Amino acid sequence: MNTISMRQGNRKARKSIAIIGEGLTEYRYVDDLRTTERYRFSLVPGIPKHSDIDDIVRLAINRMNAGYDYVLCLIDMDVIEGNHDKMEHYRTLKRDNPKIIFVESNPCTEYWFLMHYMPAPSSKEYADYNAVAQELKKHIPNYDKTESFFNKTHIYRELKEKGDMEKAIELSRELDLLHEREPEVYKSYTQMYKLFDIIKEITK
Repeated sequence: MNTISMRQGNRKARKSIAIIGEGLTEYRYVDDLRTTERYRFSLVPGIPKHSDIDDIVRLAINRMNAGYDYVLCLIDMDVIEGNHDKMEHYRTLKRDNPKIIFVESNPCTEYWFLMHYMPAPSSKEYADYNAVAQELKKHIPNYDKTESFFNKTHIYRELKEKGDMEKAIELSRELDLLHEREPEVYKSYTQMYKLFDIIKEITK
């Protein structure tokens, strides 16, 4: 094989992950993950023009058509679960797009952040972002989902260095199972372990 063919083969073999979140929090977390870890694969965050579920999935489909190996949608469930029609629509989108990996957090992505400081799975329910943020500020006092905060704080690094990321991944996995078995007891959960399972698989 000549040098050009080898280079083309290496480029072809390079895995890629596209991650679509509905807002700034998800984008900055994934971007900081990308720059901190400097993976040998491509990790690309994205934000749709509008934060509704249809736009998120539309952008995810565009990423799939662009040839990404994995496409993940980070979904905050607080608004969806509180509305029967939205929940049914979300289930339809999931059913109709089996190649997209949906990563749910209830109520929001900040619950994944909080999980870095949790000693064990908990059935404590957090109704919305404000409830999670209040608890999260015990560990990151100045937390705020603004450009100003994320410009001063590398959120992935902050969580990795001051929290327990490996434990958070396992708690995420365990709580997702508990939520599946007893949804009325374990209402707050996150599926962020799915992202790290893919990363682990790619980096073997």
